[in-house]
Amino acid sequence: MSGGRIVHGSRDGVQLLCYQGEIRYPTAAAVDACIALLLGQQGLKGFVVDLTAVEMIDSTHLGILARLAKAMRQAGLPPVTLVSNRPAVDELLEGMGFHQVFHIVPESGVELERMREIPPAVRDPAGMRRLLLETHQALMEMNP
Repeated sequence: MSGGRIVHGSRDGVQLLCYQGEIRYPTAAAVDACIALLLGQQGLKGFVVDLTAVEMIDSTHLGILARLAKAMRQAGLPPVTLVSNRPAVDELLEGMGFHQVFHIVPESGVELERMREIPPAVRDPAGMRRLLLETHQALMEMNP
């Protein structure tokens, strides 16, 4: 699979994001905006992020996940569950210290009828630079 996409679905207050293919920073603005909306919804019970179809994920998206983990913790909600069964991704998550902040499992057991692709979002260059800086700052704060 070349390129990448992120799809979203939910069930009973649990939000599911499935990352597929090569996940690079151009999709970050859309994912960041989607997560911000989801965090503001009433009845949020948890987040599951499925990385089982990821071929590559860049540091900007890892930073978005770090910010999500922090937001969930601050809201008093359960840790984000990351689903990963790819050795290269598992090694990356371990090396970044994600095992200390996230609940990491090899399979989710979450079944959804309908998933929708998160559409692209355009962010002005200054906003994109700010997002890149903020997400990388979140990574540094997560694992000092």
